[in-house]
Amino acid sequence: MHVGNVPDKAWSRREAAQILATDGGKDLKITNVRIDYDMGPETGSAELTAKGRAGATLHDTFTVLRTAGAWHLVIFGDRPLPRGKESSSAERPSP
Repeated sequence: MHVGNVPDKAWSRREAAQILATDGGKDLKITNVRIDYDMGPETGSAELTAKGRAGATLHDTFTVLRTAGAWHLVIFGDRPLPRGKESSSAERPSP
């Protein structure tokens, strides 16, 4: 599997299988894209609307990142953290 900089690991294969099981085979055609630079000049969000072969409409929001002048759509969300990094949280720390 070669998808951008996503390593060929068990977690990425699991997530790819889940993405394909959920939205694969629908012959999706993008009908609208809205991009907001709501996280800074190099990071934002892309809201996509697509229509499937059966007429169902799909809405999803993805993170977009600019790296070396090129924009990339982040599809994989379950990427493990590098060693020594903690995930960010919106929860208040316990006293």
